Amino acid sequence: MAGDDVWTLARIEAEEPELAPLARLHGILADETARFATDGGGPAPRAAFAGPPAVHWLAGRPLLLAVQPGVVRALTAPLTQRLAQRVAAAFEDVAEAAAELAVFVGRPGFPWQECIDGFRGPPPSGVPHAPLFRFLLLRALAAPATHLARSFSAPPPGRWLRRMCPFCGLPPAASVARPGGERWLLCVLCGGRWTVSGMACPSCGEDDGNRLRVLAAPAAGPATLEACDSCGLAVKVFADGALAPGPPLALEILTIRLDFVAERDEGVRRAPAAVAALLPPA
Repeated sequence: MAGDDVWTLARIEAEEPELAPLARLHGILADETARFATDGGGPAPRAAFAGPPAVHWLAGRPLLLAVQPGVVRALTAPLTQRLAQRVAAAFEDVAEAAAELAVFVGRPGFPWQECIDGFRGPPPSGVPHAPLFRFLLLRALAAPATHLARSFSAPPPGRWLRRMCPFCGLPPAASVARPGGERWLLCVLCGGRWTVSGMACPSCGEDDGNRLRVLAAPAAGPATLEACDSCGLAVKVFADGALAPGPPLALEILTIRLDFVAERDEGVRRAPAAVAALLPPA
């Protein structure tokens, strides 16, 4: 591995054979998302909302949830279907499931709003291949969510106290290493960054240092995990110099072994909704 060099999906695919299929998958999804915005097949993956961000943050609303529902649905529904079609064409082992899913979600009456409103949890009952659908839905939601995170500065710590990303609402699962008494959280879905005071667990608020620990596995890549013994959840920590702008997707893939090792050996894992946005179902 190349230390502090910035990693990309293409570089992982070329240099890390074990991780190449996952990097290729995310590269294909990113390519289809870009095509969706430019080829006339769908609206640009941007979401607008009414009122300044501070109004929504003071009310405890992430910006993605402040967008008019019809706007997000108009972006997410066709893009999710296109992502399923692209996966069906590119990956033979899941081609049948992805093709079936693409047809099913295109039917009139599919409960898109219910799926979008509850994107942090499992899909409604009756959705076929639910884990695959959830993964593709999250990858589709990443497009408008990333636009919001890039368009607005993060709220000050005192203005945002909820344990979720202020831009998209995903639970905290990553952070940026920095000195001092503040934690700089990093959203794995939209790339939003926001600070919280103190070093308490961002998932449950545990602040007893004896209940918090750092897990590392040098062979698993340039990251560590800060784990909480109270809630069993962890946050992955990256060095700022290794991060490219936007969601830390390439570094997440590069260091995904750390998640497996931590759950297998230490019984801790990161927020399931965040991991679902990174890993397709096995």
